[in-house]
Amino acid sequence: FWTVHNRIDHQTANGDSNNRNNPIIYVPEGNANDGSSIAKHITRSVTLENDAIGLKVILAANRPSVSNFELYYKALAEDKLFTDNPWIEIEPLTNLPTDENPAVYRDYEYLIGGDDGLAEPFNKFQLKIVMKSSNNAYVPQFKDLRVIALSV
Repeated sequence: FWTVHNRIDHQTANGDSNNRNNPIIYVPEGNANDGSSIAKHITRSVTLENDAIGLKVILAANRPSVSNFELYYKALAEDKLFTDNPWIEIEPLTNLPTDENPAVYRDYEYLIGGDDGLAEPFNKFQLKIVMKSSNNAYVPQFKDLRVIALSV
């Protein structure tokens, strides 16, 4: 007999009646060193050989209707520290439908820096995926993470 319990929540700063919870101490995920959501994945820092001005991120995910996820990034020049800079949330290029079938994965695409790129070139970056769900039996799942550095 196997049992599984996913450690996931759906936090808000002020709480509401939509199956979300208030942590005792709420810390937004944009905070440089913390964030109070339980389920998250932070990638290792990636150092690029050449400077870039943007990133194209493609994330294959299965997202049940009671769940969601957010993507955050840090893109820095080599003389700056990750711990000193906040996480920046990025929205997907298109809003994709949810899937109750756990075998269906859709490609969520993000363009960090937009069409014109970031104002300051960078040579290292890090990504954070924050997973949320109001039902721990139905959680977002991921298959592939692809990142393409964009230069001038």
